[in-house]
Amino acid sequence: MKANAKHTSVWTSVGLLLIAAALLLCAYNIWDNGRAAAGTQKILSAMPGAETPAGEAPADEMPTVWIDGNEYIGTLDFPALGLTLPVMADWDYDKLRIAPCRYAGTTAGNLVIAGHNYRSHFGQLDTLQPGDEVRFTDAEGSVLTYRVAETEVLSPTAIEEMTGGDWDLTLFTCTLSGQTRLTVRCSRQTE
Repeated sequence: MKANAKHTSVWTSVGLLLIAAALLLCAYNIWDNGRAAAGTQKILSAMPGAETPAGEAPADEMPTVWIDGNEYIGTLDFPALGLTLPVMADWDYDKLRIAPCRYAGTTAGNLVIAGHNYRSHFGQLDTLQPGDEVRFTDAEGSVLTYRVAETEVLSPTAIEEMTGGDWDLTLFTCTLSGQTRLTVRCSRQTE
C-alpha cells in the first residue's frame, strides 16, 4: 500500500507542476500580447509627427519614417477587425514582437507582410472573409485599398509560394500550433 501511495503522490506532484507550467505560459502569453498592443498604440500615436529622412526613396523602395529607432513603411487598417497596425520596413524575429514587418516586395508589386500571431497583431487574420477590406497607408499618406481574395495554409518552408504569385498584398502569420503559416491573399482595388 505504501508503494502505491508514494507513486500516486509523485504523479500528483508531476501533474501539479505541469498545470503550474501551463498557467505560467498562458500568463506570459497574455502579458506579451498586452505589451505588443501597448507598443503598437505608442507607435501609431507617433506616426503623424514622425520625420521622413531627407532624400527620395529609390523606385524599388518605399518611403519610410523613423520612430523610436525603428523604420516604418506605413500602417495597415482592418475595418472588419477594428484593428490598425504600424508596419516596419524590414523584418526579423525581434521586430515582429513590436509590429508586423515587410517581408518582401513593395506597394508597386507583391507586398508581403509578416506579423506575429498576437491577438493584437495578426492573431485574428483567420476571421477575415473574402471581400473584406484591408487598407495600407504608406509613410507619405497615400492610401491603397485591397480586398481579401482567399486564405490558405502553407508550410513554414514554402517561401516561394509565400512570395510568388500575382497577389498585390499577402499577409501571413504562424498558426497556433506554429507548424504552418496562415496566409491571406489580397487584390488591390482600383477606384
